Amino acid sequence: MRAYNLLKLVERYGSELTLVKSTTGAYDPTTGSATPTTENFIFTGYFYNSEEGIVLNDVRRGSRRVVIPYLGLGTEPDDGDQITGIGDTVNITRVSTMYNAGTAVCYVCEVSE
Repeated sequence: MRAYNLLKLVERYGSELTLVKSTTGAYDPTTGSATPTTENFIFTGYFYNSEEGIVLNDVRRGSRRVVIPYLGLGTEPDDGDQITGIGDTVNITRVSTMYNAGTAVCYVCEVSE
């Protein structure tokens, strides 16, 4: 699907979602561990179901994707980040960046429960 069409879906049918990024915090020598920290980024995104086709010995349940506009996000989504919203929490398993004339337009994230 073209980036323009994906952005129109976000514009017309998108929902407010939150990208949750977890990072390892500073090491505390007294406890001997590092405390994880999370940072939230609110954006308007669009969930859609994705049909990958049939792959031998690979059973997938509920393959979905989320379109995230590039502008205004303030960070780049990574594998392992979470997206929450509309009563659901999903984990990002793969991120693709869509370009138009060499300019990033949106991210398409494959997600799983």
